[in-house]
Amino acid sequence: MNEKVLLMHVDFECIGQVARHCDWEQLCVYIREQQNLSLLPKIGSCLFSKVYDYLQSDEKDDLMKLLWEGGRYCGCDGNTRFHFGLRRPLVHWAYGAYIYRHSAVDTPFGVVQKVSDDSIPVDLKELRAINKEQRDNAEYYFEMTKDFICSVSKDLGCNTCDCGCVCNYCSGRGASLQRRNVKFDNIKKI
Repeated sequence: MNEKVLLMHVDFECIGQVARHCDWEQLCVYIREQQNLSLLPKIGSCLFSKVYDYLQSDEKDDLMKLLWEGGRYCGCDGNTRFHFGLRRPLVHWAYGAYIYRHSAVDTPFGVVQKVSDDSIPVDLKELRAINKEQRDNAEYYFEMTKDFICSVSKDLGCNTCDCGCVCNYCSGRGASLQRRNVKFDNIKKI
């Protein structure tokens, strides 16, 4: 797979100062990193592949567009709900990583921090706080979209059940989006 980034520069508008003067080449690195290390594990390879293919094609698919961009939908409980799509959490994951690590630059003399005569670097503690805030935002947006994914599971054709909703399609299935909370125990010889 020719690994293209799923976001464009315009996707970062109104997220932070990144839209006006960021180093797009460096931001691109964090987009690719976060689409592979944050988004992919959360939605699984089947759904990730469908999203990736949809974004690389000119095909119009209303369900995939709603999954990527967000909008209104009928939740598992029959109520109208709203979600922000998969694009929004990916933007926040990538932005947080960019803010946290973009001032470190790899040079022939080692990794250095960019500093000009007119500026001072932001404290590492503050950068961590911004990164955490962005990751928390991403998780919040993803949770809303996860409910949407559950409500349209059968239409997506991917096993994405156990999303935390009560839709009939997902009831009784034990799979999870992240495959977390697996417990292991030591085997003891008797």
